[in-house]
Amino acid sequence: MKKYVILFFAFITTVLNAQWNKTAFNIAYRYTGRNVLQAGLEFKANAAREQSLVFGVSMLYTSVLHQDKFLPEANIYYTNIKSQLMGVSVNPYSIEPRIGFSLFNFMYLNTGYAFPIHKEKYFKGITFGVQFNIAPVKNSAFYDRLKLM
Repeated sequence: MKKYVILFFAFITTVLNAQWNKTAFNIAYRYTGRNVLQAGLEFKANAAREQSLVFGVSMLYTSVLHQDKFLPEANIYYTNIKSQLMGVSVNPYSIEPRIGFSLFNFMYLNTGYAFPIHKEKYFKGITFGVQFNIAPVKNSAFYDRLKLM
């Protein structure tokens, strides 16, 4: 567990030194066989308006057998101008490919399937979730712009 926490904080430090206008905080709710709350950071790797490649790290909170669990997670999302979203997330218990919709990179609505990779199958089966990305600066390059004719 110590390795995951150290990697999480190393990534946060790297992102904080990067450009703030491509970074956003995320807050999410997901159902992956159980209720999960999520908070973390997202970083938009490109500057294109037509498509986005977003990398992120988060901490998941869930209750397992009446015990609180905090788990690290890494994810990657691709979105295009048609608001289609594809991505995958990995945590110590599962790999979750996802598809869904993106609203200007501000809100993600997604569904997918959790494939367990641990002997304790806390996360398995069909998943769905909603995620909000909140940029810390005004006129952030993280959000996609509405293209007007």
